[in-house]
Amino acid sequence: MPRTRSREDGRRCLVLKPQPGGPPSARWLAAAGLTPVVATTEADALEALDREPLAAIFVAHSMGPVAVASLVARAGHQHPDVPVVVLGAAGTVQEAVDAMQQGAADYLAPPFDPVVLVSRLRKLAERSGAPDPDAAGGAASYSGLVGSSPAIRRVLTTLEKISRYKTNVLVLGESGTGKELIARALHARGPRRGQLFVPLNCATLGRELLENELFGHEKGAFTGANERKKGLFELADGGTLFLDEIAEMDPATQAKLLRVLERNEFRRVGGTGKVKVDLSVLAATNRNIEEAIASGKFREDLYYRLKVVTLLVPPLRERKEDIPALIDAFIADFNRRNDGKIRGISPAALKLVMEYDWPGNVRELKNAVESAAILASGETISTDGFSELGRRRAAPSGAGSVAPPRPWPPAAASGVVTIEVGATLADAERELIAATLHRYRNRREAARVLGLGLRTLYTKLRQYRLRPPGGDRAESA
Repeated sequence: MPRTRSREDGRRCLVLKPQPGGPPSARWLAAAGLTPVVATTEADALEALDREPLAAIFVAHSMGPVAVASLVARAGHQHPDVPVVVLGAAGTVQEAVDAMQQGAADYLAPPFDPVVLVSRLRKLAERSGAPDPDAAGGAASYSGLVGSSPAIRRVLTTLEKISRYKTNVLVLGESGTGKELIARALHARGPRRGQLFVPLNCATLGRELLENELFGHEKGAFTGANERKKGLFELADGGTLFLDEIAEMDPATQAKLLRVLERNEFRRVGGTGKVKVDLSVLAATNRNIEEAIASGKFREDLYYRLKVVTLLVPPLRERKEDIPALIDAFIADFNRRNDGKIRGISPAALKLVMEYDWPGNVRELKNAVESAAILASGETISTDGFSELGRRRAAPSGAGSVAPPRPWPPAAASGVVTIEVGATLADAERELIAATLHRYRNRREAARVLGLGLRTLYTKLRQYRLRPPGGDRAESA
C-alpha cells in the first residue's frame, strides 16, 4: 500500500548516482537541510524505496532513462507524494525535457545550489498537495493533454471509452505528439490506476539489454549478474507497461513479447521457472507498422495482439487552434519550475508561432517556448525568442490555399549534406532526403537507400513540400 509521510520523515532523501562521492555530496544535501540515503545501483535504490520514508528522490542523469523510469514508477506507487528530481549532467534544455518525459517531477541543472533546491522542493510539495485535477472530470482532467480542438476532442472521447477496460492499446502518431501522455491518461483513468505505470523506450536499448530490462535475470545468468534482478514485466505486474517506439524492437524480442501477451508468463534471462504476470501493455510508435510488417521488420501476429484498440494522436498542424492554450500551459510550467515571471506571449510572436508547421509537434513547441522564456528580456515573450522560426516558418495555410514547393537545396547536387549546429531534426531530414533523391532519381530506390517505405517517402515529400528535379518522371527514371 502507498505510504504517507509524517513530519519526522521530512528530512530523509534518496540519491541514486554511479559513485558514492561526487556531486551532490552528503555535505551539500545537509546544507539544504536533508539527510541523504545514497544508492549506487538501481537495485539498491528500489530496495531503499521499500524501507525508507522519504521527502525527496534524486536520480543522477548519468544513471540512464531506465533507472529514472523504474524509480518514478515505484515511487509513484509507494510514495505518491514524494517528488523524483533528475540531477542533470550537461544542463541542456533537451536533457531537462527528456527527464520530464521520463516522468520526473523536476530537473536541476548543474552547478547545484542548495538554496535553489529548497525553493524547488517547496514548490513541488505545494503542487503535490493540490487537488487532483483528474477528479474534476471533463477534458481538463486529462493531465498534460491541453486543447479543445475537434481533433483533440476526438482523441479524448475515444480515450474515455477505452480507459475503463483492461485491454492492450496501440497508440500511433508522429514524434512529439504526446503518445506517452495518452498512455499515462489511459492508465490513470483505468481499472489498473492503483498499480504501477512503467514506461520503457525500446529505441534506447540494444536487444540483450532490452530483454534484460523486460524480463530480468537470475543470479549467475551472465558475467556480472551477482544477484537476481526483477524485470519491468514483474515491476508492472497488476499495472501497466508502456512500450514506446515498439517498432524498433528486435524481431527475436518481439517473439518473446508475443508469448507474454498470449500466456501471461515468461522466464527470466538464465532462468527455467515461469513467472506469471497480469498486466496491460500499451505500445506506441511513429512508424508505419503495416510497412514494417511488409518488410519483415515487425511480426504481424504481435501487431494484432497489441492493437486490440488503436488510438491515433493528431499532429500539431491539424490542431493549431490549441497552440495558444498549449503555450499558456508551457509558460505556467516554466514559471513553476524556474521561479519565472513570464506573463505571456506578444501578439506578433503568437502570429509567428501559429504560421509555423511544427514538424516536431507538441514537443518542438514546448522546447521552443521554454527556450524563448529563458531568452525573454521582460515578462512577455517576443518574436526575438523565435528567431529560428522566422527563417523556417511555413506559409500561412488559408482555406483552399496550396503552399508552393520549397526550392531544392543547392547542396543536394554535390552529394554531400552539411548540417549546421542548431538545425532541427526536420531540417536535417529534409536535406538528407533531398540529397538522396538527387543522386537516386528513382524514388523507389531512394526510399530503399533511406530505409523508408515508398509511401512514407511520398508523405515526407509532401510534408517538406519538395519537388525533386524531373518532377513525377523521377519515379520511372
